Amino acid sequence: MSLSEKPTLSQCRLDLWLWAARFYKTRSIAALNIKKGLVRLSGKTKTKPASLINLDSQLIIEQNFVRKTILVEEIAVKRVSSEKAKNFYKIIFEDSQEGAKFFQARTRYKPDKKIRRNLRALKGKLHFLSDN
Repeated sequence: MSLSEKPTLSQCRLDLWLWAARFYKTRSIAALNIKKGLVRLSGKTKTKPASLINLDSQLIIEQNFVRKTILVEEIAVKRVSSEKAKNFYKIIFEDSQEGAKFFQARTRYKPDKKIRRNLRALKGKLHFLSDN
């Protein structure tokens, strides 16, 4: 093997790979999201940050109310530029309908200035009930 050839890795920790592929800014944030259940490996219900991933592993990642199904195409342990990091994975499926529904519902029920003023006045009038 010459000096220019890189040894190919067959396995890597899940939190390290997510950090190297630029899904999360730090490994600790990646590990925290894995513990929360926002990242699942090959359909497992519970995944640990130290789980080993291989080539052709499938990941389900939920970020900002968007669910992505990802196929691992390259194992990496060092963080690289975003252009090179895009070669580490292939997005199989992306579902953003849940996020769109959430944000539409949120903006639909946001009170405007006049309604907020009326709510504050109503709370001020009913304030005597809570002081008993």
